[in-house]
Amino acid sequence: MGRPLMTATNDSNPWWSVFKQAITSVKEKLSSPEILGSTTDARFLRQKGIPVLGFSPMKNTPILLHDHNEHLKDTVFLKGIQVYESLISSLSTFTEASHSAS
Repeated sequence: MGRPLMTATNDSNPWWSVFKQAITSVKEKLSSPEILGSTTDARFLRQKGIPVLGFSPMKNTPILLHDHNEHLKDTVFLKGIQVYESLISSLSTFTEASHSAS
């Protein structure tokens, strides 16, 4: 499909700044960004030229997607809920206009 569209993961992308702040506000940190083209439906959005940030809060968990013993520790699941609450709250109230005014 050619070179994938890269979503900026630096301060030039105000959505990235909000995303990163939402993660750090719940005392978590992000690993190095990477494109996992075949693991999410984000590839379809990228093909249309739409920048995408994918995310999973399953830290320190073996990748067992769709395996017969796919599981999460209860603490990882509950922390993931907290992380998503922060992300949804931050991203749903963000407007680029308010960000550029500050």
